[in-house]
Amino acid sequence: MNKLLLLVIFSASFWASASPESTQLALALKQLDGVKTSLERARSSASTDPQSRYFFDYLQAQQDISAVEQGIHRYLSPSRAQPRAVQPLSASYQREHPDD
Repeated sequence: MNKLLLLVIFSASFWASASPESTQLALALKQLDGVKTSLERARSSASTDPQSRYFFDYLQAQQDISAVEQGIHRYLSPSRAQPRAVQPLSASYQREHPDD
């Protein structure tokens, strides 16, 4: 009986700790905010020496992060299709033969 109780408790704690996808994606959005903050700090302290052979493209990195964020937001809150305009019905389904 004790083994069964331990198994139930373990299973419940396992499933309680497992987060649904939307929670994980919301966490990813928060982490991306942190990445953007870190990139901004790095950009402000970056060397602006024009003779440098290589430089980090902060603008492109920010654009890519924004694209990922937008994709997650669209996935989490998909836009719903708008209802189509209702076409009136003719209400008359009787036709006469053209020969008459």
